[in-house]
Amino acid sequence: MRNLWNNFWDVLDPYRRGPLFWKYGWKGIIFILAGTYFLYQWYVGPRHSPFAGLLWLMTIGIHEAGHPIFRMISGGNFAWTIWGGTIMELGVPLLAYFTFLRRGKEIQADVCLLLLAIACYSVGHYSGCSLDPVITLLNAGPETLPDWDYMHKWLGTEGYEWHMRHAFYGLSAFLGALGVYLTAAHFWAWTNPDGHNYNDDDNGHDRFFTRG
Repeated sequence: MRNLWNNFWDVLDPYRRGPLFWKYGWKGIIFILAGTYFLYQWYVGPRHSPFAGLLWLMTIGIHEAGHPIFRMISGGNFAWTIWGGTIMELGVPLLAYFTFLRRGKEIQADVCLLLLAIACYSVGHYSGCSLDPVITLLNAGPETLPDWDYMHKWLGTEGYEWHMRHAFYGLSAFLGALGVYLTAAHFWAWTNPDGHNYNDDDNGHDRFFTRG
């Protein structure tokens, strides 16, 4: 079983620089938990998150490109055309993440993790768009229905729009907090390869980032 586990990560993370192989320490864990909580509250609070601004365009563009790509691949199949946008929006940053991780480029992989967090926020927003009085659809005509009007029917999740939205919001908040921490931690390790303790004590337990 241990060999199977190691072989699995040899394919995805041969350098062992991903989230599962970093020693976070108690401060890192508290940072990620607190960051997840506050990001989630930011998303759902009375002042809606401005995440749906310029950063959102980074993934919504990938989403829109997914529709014609999957239409072409599927030979015009309607369902795959609809699914293509969400699959691309989540799949591209995830694929980029593992591509960088396989090459030992952990900082670039961390940036892709942040992009995946933005994509999860976007998917969450649209998965619950029936809850909103007004929605904005890109590249859509007057009779166009949101993707999730169809996808909820196919998934059998009609009536669970609130749950789907907040599940993606929660995942986005966690990935965002994790991505911020790992980006800073990996940058710290890159600029401080000898693990020097800037507080000049002999144990290093008070360092914020614990080198993995």
